[in-house]
Amino acid sequence: MGFYLQGGVELFGNNSQTPADLKLVYAGLTDLGCRRKVNEDALGYFPPENPGGSHLLVIADGVGGSAAGEVASGIAVEVVSQAYRDNGEPSDLGFALSEAMLAANRAVYEQSSSDPHHAGMATTCTCAAIKGETLVIGHVGDCRAYMAVGGELIQLTHDHSMANDYAREGKTLPEEMQKMANVLTRWFGQEDDVAVEMSELMEFKRQNTLIICSDGLTKTVTNDEILHKVSMHLPETACRKLIDLALERGAPDNITVQVARLG
Repeated sequence: MGFYLQGGVELFGNNSQTPADLKLVYAGLTDLGCRRKVNEDALGYFPPENPGGSHLLVIADGVGGSAAGEVASGIAVEVVSQAYRDNGEPSDLGFALSEAMLAANRAVYEQSSSDPHHAGMATTCTCAAIKGETLVIGHVGDCRAYMAVGGELIQLTHDHSMANDYAREGKTLPEEMQKMANVLTRWFGQEDDVAVEMSELMEFKRQNTLIICSDGLTKTVTNDEILHKVSMHLPETACRKLIDLALERGAPDNITVQVARLG
């Protein structure tokens, strides 16, 4: 049994056994921030249902300014978690995660299309599936995934923003479009289909640390600071210190972070 959280200030910790006596130490934390009236972030952690199964981590960030962003993010986490194990423990982590995220996008889009109170709602979503020492990331939007390896923080995802899309094509965003640099180019709820960006299967070595966070953290906390907190502290304390640092700096957005370490 996992957990799903939205709208509160809560911390969850978990130690789950994985194959070969590896242990995944996990914590997740979300906070309203200093300026928002509603927490539109949602997160979920879903451990293996059976020994040797996979762990699922999900963060969704309701698109700021859209109608019912908190509804969209909640649907995303719920549907991803259900669809991921629709047919039991997945044999292909990447395929199962991709299909689950596509199902979540359809659910958000259908709710937006059928309910006038939720018209136009949208959310970003970033997920990780971990099985033993194998990791795969699914990504739509600008919630980020990082891996702390030794003394280095490696960003595993690319923001789906106007500026970053241009940069990935080797182009510079035109001067007249600079005000749109951070505008999202991909999210759940825009259409009934979405291009989910999937990573290759990656090695998740012992003592490496996975971090998934909403842009409420990365707007205020640097990569070096993220690396320092997760390197110096266990996941629960690292989450709390990262959130506190964002709050000290005014936290203009909701803040959500998940930290998982294999050891």
